[in-house]
Amino acid sequence: MINDKITKQEGGENSTNLQGQTIVINQGITYQDAKNIAVDVFKSNYLELSAKAADTARQRAEELVDDFLIEVKERNPEAINSMESPGMQYAIFTAQKEYAKTGDKDLSDMLVDILVDRAAQEERNLKQIVLDESLSIVPKLTLSQLDTLTIIFILKYSRNSQVGSIPLLKKYLEKYIAPFTSLLSKENSLYQHLEFAGCGSISLGSSNIEDSMLKTYKGIFCKGFSKEQFEATGIPMDKYPSIVIQCLQDNAKFQLAAIDEDSFEQIAKEKGVEEVDIKKLKPLMNNHQMNVEETKELIKQQGDFMNILFDVWDNSPLKSMTLTSVGIAVATANLRRKTGISVDLGIWIK
Repeated sequence: MINDKITKQEGGENSTNLQGQTIVINQGITYQDAKNIAVDVFKSNYLELSAKAADTARQRAEELVDDFLIEVKERNPEAINSMESPGMQYAIFTAQKEYAKTGDKDLSDMLVDILVDRAAQEERNLKQIVLDESLSIVPKLTLSQLDTLTIIFILKYSRNSQVGSIPLLKKYLEKYIAPFTSLLSKENSLYQHLEFAGCGSISLGSSNIEDSMLKTYKGIFCKGFSKEQFEATGIPMDKYPSIVIQCLQDNAKFQLAAIDEDSFEQIAKEKGVEEVDIKKLKPLMNNHQMNVEETKELIKQQGDFMNILFDVWDNSPLKSMTLTSVGIAVATANLRRKTGISVDLGIWIK
């Protein structure tokens, strides 16, 4: 589940706020100590360059560390102590080394985001391994490839439970999809390189956007049923008025007040609907749906950017690609970079 809340640390009563060049977290190392460690590691291990190139590389390395320290202070202050770990020092050196080569700010933002997540992994686990690998993979990808991974992640691996109406669908698509459509490509080489980089694989099967959204957000794409059709289940409509709403597509009809079958079952139980009646009513979620063509047209109406996405999806390997754990980690980092939306990577990588 996506969570787009960004948490910030604030001071209140009986709290101590520390400011200045030296900030100590939990009696551990200071931020200045952390920066010195990172800079020293970089100077000791980076290749010998000409004086001008060396100065540029050092400046970029320090810039990345400064950005990292700002972000880690904002998102997880205690994680600063991870700088004493050889594994974390190597992770930062990897990021410094890659950013020093290009000075690409988008790349730096991605690397910093991954580093902050990496700093929170105190023990060696799958998530730590995936994040370490991601640091070396991101520099091998273009912005177009990063956006491709994020589109796949959003549409194939996530679900937003707040999408409960047409206006909310439009808002969702504008926030989560639109920022990633302008650089999409139909070129096979783009997807082949993603496969080569270990971010995903192109399968023989495929999926389409409209069918996926129709299954995920059934409540939005319901054409509605009449009172007579409801009561054909053997249940009077006035027995459970709280689980029925006016149809989103047709004011003269009704639909169940849920986004899909699972959420209907949960809501129905909370409303006191008998188990036997839940089984009788659940088919109403499936028997009065739009077809895929109608669904596709409704989705397209939510913004011109969806026409771009449908064109690329239907005419490229995009529809056949699945993501690896590294692909998911990179996709979520890119999601945060472009939108500020945070997701818990631990949902997909245990």
